[in-house]
Amino acid sequence: MRTSIKLMTALFSVVIGFGFSQTASADVIDAPDPANNIPQVNAGNVLKDYSQTKLNAVDNSTLKGNMDRKYTERTLDENSPSTTDSYASTPDSSTQTTLQTKLYLPDGFNVTNYQHGNFQSITLDDSGNIYFIESNGSDTNLGVIVKYNLAQVEKLGVGKDPMALWKAFNYFNPYTDEGVSHNQQYETLYEQLKAQTNTAKQLKQQIGKLSTSKSDKQKRTTLNAKLSAVQSQIDQVQQQNADLFKYAKIDQAAQLSPQVDIGHGQTLSFNPVNKHLYIVEDNTLTDLRNRTENNTVLEMTTSNLKPIRQYNFQMFHGDSANLQLHTLAWDKQGNAYWGRKTGLGYMFFYGRMDEHDVQFQAAPSYVKNRGGSPNQGVSYNPASDRLYFVSDDILTSIPAQQVRDGSFTPSDIHYDAFTSNRECESLAFDQDGYGYLLVLWPAEVMKSSTPLD
Repeated sequence: MRTSIKLMTALFSVVIGFGFSQTASADVIDAPDPANNIPQVNAGNVLKDYSQTKLNAVDNSTLKGNMDRKYTERTLDENSPSTTDSYASTPDSSTQTTLQTKLYLPDGFNVTNYQHGNFQSITLDDSGNIYFIESNGSDTNLGVIVKYNLAQVEKLGVGKDPMALWKAFNYFNPYTDEGVSHNQQYETLYEQLKAQTNTAKQLKQQIGKLSTSKSDKQKRTTLNAKLSAVQSQIDQVQQQNADLFKYAKIDQAAQLSPQVDIGHGQTLSFNPVNKHLYIVEDNTLTDLRNRTENNTVLEMTTSNLKPIRQYNFQMFHGDSANLQLHTLAWDKQGNAYWGRKTGLGYMFFYGRMDEHDVQFQAAPSYVKNRGGSPNQGVSYNPASDRLYFVSDDILTSIPAQQVRDGSFTPSDIHYDAFTSNRECESLAFDQDGYGYLLVLWPAEVMKSSTPLD
C-alpha cells in the first residue's frame, strides 16, 4: 500500500458536512489490505459438451467496425479543459445515437506505482453505481475495482467538467513531486485545524443536548456564536485552498477493493439477482493448457468490495480441450453468459454460477459473421433484454431469450457501428438502457445519447 496520508475531509466532516465516516488519521483514499482465506467452490467440469457442426449458424450480414486494431491515441492536457469526444453511429446502425464523453479516468487511483491509466472493464449496478477495473499491467495480473456513485460524482463536478476525476487523482498522486507537495499541504492543514474542528464537534454536541427552555435558549445563542466563529476560521482555510478541498472530496467519493487477481481484466460484471460483482481471473488469453487447470472466478460484494467466494472449474470440450472464460455477463434472472469467437463468427454460452451450482452449455445457434476483430467483452442491457458482444467500433446484440433457445434469425441481430478508431474495452448499461462505453487511450467513459436497442 502507498504511503499513508492524513485525511482532512474526515477531520472536517462534523463541521462542513462532507459526510464521511473515516477516522481522522485515514488515507486520502484508503485501499484495503489484500484479501486472504477466500472460501472456495470446486465444481469440476461444468460444461455440457457440444458439437460445433450440430449448432445452427445464423448467416447474417454484419456491419463492420475497426478490423485492423490500429487506434487513434492522444494524451489529456489540463490546459484544455473543454476537450470532449463525440462519435455518431453510422447511418446504417440499428440505433441512431452518439457516444459522448461522460468522464475521463485518471492515470490511476494511487494504489500502486504500477498505475498507467490501464482500465479494462466497467459495469453498472441497479442502484446508480459504476465500477471500474484498474489493471497494474499484464505482467502482474493484479488490479483493483473502483466504485463511484454516478449521481454523487455529478454533484462533485464531473457533470460540468469531465476531466474533474482525472484532475483530482493526479492532484494527489503520491508518485509525482507535485502530488507529494499537495499531500504534504494536506498534512499541514490537518494539523493546523485539528483544534478548531475538535472545538466545533464539542460545541455541536453541547447544542444538541439543550432543551427548549428559556435558560437553555440563552446558552444556545452563546454556543451558536462560538460555533459560527470557529466555522468562519475553517471556511477561510477552505476558500484559500479551494482546489485541495474540491479534489479531496472527489477522491474520497471513491471506494476501492483490495488488490486482487483480475486476469486480463475484461470480465467485471454485476449479477442483479444477488447484487454481487464477478471477475474472471484469466491469466492467459487462450484456452487452458490442460484438463487439470481451472477457470477461476472471484465473487465480491458491492457494499464493501470484498471477495466472498472463488469458483474453480473446468470446461471440457471434445477429447482434450479445456475452455477458458474471457467474458462474462448476467441477465435479470441471474443467467450467466460468456462468449467466444468461432471462425469468422461469434457464439454464446449460458448457464448458472452460484454457491449451489455451476453449469454452462453452448447456445443452440451462433452468429456466423462478426463485424469486429478482438473479443472485448459481453454485456447485458436490462432495458431491452438484449445480450451484446463488443468489439472495436461495433456493438452487436441479440435478445437474451433467443440466445438461450437458439431461435434468433438475421433480422433479430442489431448492430451499432462507429468510426472512432478507439480501442473499445467494455460496455455497460444503466436501467434505462443507455450505454456506457469504456475506450482507450486516454481512458474515457462515453455515454450514448439515446438508449441502445
